[in-house]
Amino acid sequence: MNISLKNLKLVNVIVKEGSITRASEKLFLSQPALSHQLKKLEEELGLKVFNRINKKLVLTETGQILFNTSEKILVSFIQLNNQIEEVKNGKKRSIRITTECYTTYHWLSKVVEGFRKENENIAIDIVIEATKEPLKYLLEGKIDLAIVSTMSSHPSIHFQPVVQDEMMVVMARENNLAHHRIIDLPDLIEQNLILYDLPEEKNYVLTHILQNNKETVKSIQKVQLTEAIIQLVRANLGITIMAKWALDPFLQDAQLKVVPFKSTRGMRTWYTASLNKTSELEMLFAAQIKIALT
Repeated sequence: MNISLKNLKLVNVIVKEGSITRASEKLFLSQPALSHQLKKLEEELGLKVFNRINKKLVLTETGQILFNTSEKILVSFIQLNNQIEEVKNGKKRSIRITTECYTTYHWLSKVVEGFRKENENIAIDIVIEATKEPLKYLLEGKIDLAIVSTMSSHPSIHFQPVVQDEMMVVMARENNLAHHRIIDLPDLIEQNLILYDLPEEKNYVLTHILQNNKETVKSIQKVQLTEAIIQLVRANLGITIMAKWALDPFLQDAQLKVVPFKSTRGMRTWYTASLNKTSELEMLFAAQIKIALT
């Protein structure tokens, strides 16, 4: 049989919505109509796409193949539609970008400013609402480029390393770590660690520096704003770990001490993420990031 794009979208939406009922709403079909299409697909294949286990739909081996393929092809079709629109409206002269962290807007504005000086006829659209889910927005075709510090294994996303920055330990001068020239993880055992109030799976310090081991520190306190974190650290109510560039406005504060990690533990790599392959326009922007952060 010839498997159609419609078949792939059917399987993809059922998997992502988790049920026939929710999938039918997403596809603007009645539940019986969607069930009929799925049954027809399985009959034409001569194979089951889903097993029904305890009222749940579980992908079969065939279903998993269809779903994996749909993830690649549907993203390509989004990109195709975007490219066709660009042709209809003239050559692409804009780029929609986001980053995975609000604090990176501290340097992103400098990158955009530098890029515009070199490319005055290209518009830069910073999609702030995509910050919390940059890769999701990328896959949905809502942005062209995401700047992230963690890669995913999605087959349609192309990651290109751009630049490294360094995560530093920040403390008050009277903190018992202030005499250290370098910091190793065991040194943090008696410290209250103050971090940004983010979902834990998206907090780089927790996932990469502490490697999800909260027992590395005595306690963890979450705060939303950089300025509030710094004030708590100045009062010696805890330490924090931040990127060196984020600390620039506070480096002249005589009450603070900034100490690097031992070895390469504090080094973090930033990547550009794009669909399938980075375009020439996106590569130009990535080059401006290197200039701004090195």
